[in-house]
Amino acid sequence: MQENFLKEFEDFLRESKRLSKKTIKLYLYWIKDLEIENLNQDYLNRYIQKKGNHFVVRGAVLSFLEMTGLNKTFELPRPPTGRKKKRLIRDISNEEFVKLRAHFYSKGIKYGLLLDIIYEGALRLVEVPTIRLKSFKWLEWLKDPTKHLKLTVIGKGNKERTVLISPETAEILFRYYVEKYNLETFEQLIDFSNSQTILFTGKKGYINENIVYKIISKESRKVLGWSIRPHELRHKFATELEKKGVQIRDIKNYLGHSELSTTEIYLHKSEKESISNIENILSKPQEAGLKLPVEKEVSVKNKE
Repeated sequence: MQENFLKEFEDFLRESKRLSKKTIKLYLYWIKDLEIENLNQDYLNRYIQKKGNHFVVRGAVLSFLEMTGLNKTFELPRPPTGRKKKRLIRDISNEEFVKLRAHFYSKGIKYGLLLDIIYEGALRLVEVPTIRLKSFKWLEWLKDPTKHLKLTVIGKGNKERTVLISPETAEILFRYYVEKYNLETFEQLIDFSNSQTILFTGKKGYINENIVYKIISKESRKVLGWSIRPHELRHKFATELEKKGVQIRDIKNYLGHSELSTTEIYLHKSEKESISNIENILSKPQEAGLKLPVEKEVSVKNKE
């Protein structure tokens, strides 16, 4: 585009559109390669798509068309939906999870604990780096180690939620730190339970969510042949809770969802599974609290 025309376009944006200096600079950047002499609908569509078809490109081209009076002659291509194509959540079978867990513990206790705590706590990625030793209710658990260990994590919007770590995982975690810190007295135990020490650290100290994602993805591919995302562990635990009879509203609170509809997405069922569940209920009318049809009840009484 010629320099004098760019200057005219800049004046139009400033005086007629009254845009900010930052927006004007962006519009000039995205419009500078437009070849006016080749302008037609097909060329315009290709130009916008080549530049990414995002809102700044569309705004720049639309302003150009307004300035030249061509806004009624040409149309912009359809805008993007704004939604990225989501990867489907892949179900992890119990057999696959057993293999995965064995592999992680073979890498080291910290690897195994990372997997277990993410799974049992149904943790989001952003919640993992926030875990400290004092995040656990150690003294409460030590009164009865057969119960679950409570863990408080900080999630979206800095909201706290409490999750449960199984007695088995809690014992592995506790024994690891007893040996590491040589805990022998009650005073040492108190100091341990109030420690600000971050639970999961890397070679450079602080571990972030990207590192956690890479660990889960990389190690799962080694043993299963496909990469698991940490979010799929969260999904698996939610479905396991439902299978055990936990009410959906309780699952919603445990996962930290604000809307019940979000939890329902986690608990998706196939049509085949739904039909099977309904068939099992209908095949046991007494257990399901279903009454026989009136005609059948009458015929049974008559026979008696």
